[in-house]
Amino acid sequence: MGSFGRWSAYGSLGRTIRLMFLSTNLLAMMLALAVLVYGSWLYHNRAQYAVLLAPSLYIDVSRIMILVGLMAIINSLAAVYAVLKELRCMIFTFTIASFIIFIMLLIGGMMGLVFRYKLMYQIPLNLKMLTSLRELYGIDDSIGSADSEELTYAWDSLQANFKCCGINGTDDYHVWRTSKWYMHQKAPKKSLPESCCIPGKEVECVKHDLSRPLNSTLFYTNTCYMPLKTDLLEVVHIAAIMSIVSSIVLLIPAGFAAFYACLIQK
Repeated sequence: MGSFGRWSAYGSLGRTIRLMFLSTNLLAMMLALAVLVYGSWLYHNRAQYAVLLAPSLYIDVSRIMILVGLMAIINSLAAVYAVLKELRCMIFTFTIASFIIFIMLLIGGMMGLVFRYKLMYQIPLNLKMLTSLRELYGIDDSIGSADSEELTYAWDSLQANFKCCGINGTDDYHVWRTSKWYMHQKAPKKSLPESCCIPGKEVECVKHDLSRPLNSTLFYTNTCYMPLKTDLLEVVHIAAIMSIVSSIVLLIPAGFAAFYACLIQK
């Protein structure tokens, strides 16, 4: 009766605990997959802007999400096998690994919250953007810094993706005429980079005289500072909350698995 009693892995309690484990483990696995996918998306679509600001903790957050999400999925799959085969040692290993993953993912989420705080109150993003635009955009690596090509790509991606031009306030699209990129050009000079131009209007746009009345049909007139800042605050907030919630949920199946392992009598 001991092996098949109510308080054994084969009894009513054991079957209930095993069902609870499988259910919560499926939920945890789905959240881990969401963490992996979102971390990959965040890295792929926002990593290029890291050169415009520092510290760029959100890139580290995305990397943690990718790594830990993958680890969590593998760990959860191994746990299902261990529980179905009633491998006590493997189940306890899963429990310990889940706790380690919990800590790693929780740290990633806290890093995301720290980055949001720094971006809101400490990082002078507008000054960093202004300096990079004026000093490094479009400068050859031979006369500029080694990061100038990466920074040029970041600015072009930013303006094209967010449909904006310039930085903020008085440093709108006119700021390009104060940049080294503009000063180092040979005549005839381009007034604006092509990333500021509305698709299909590049030829007229780059030749437009910025001293003439505004022509919003040729180039973007919205500035880039607030769209970038707002976007980063939003995507990092989602990453932080997703990481913290997922880290806590991962502990639930680990607890059920450990309890089930204690019921296995071998």
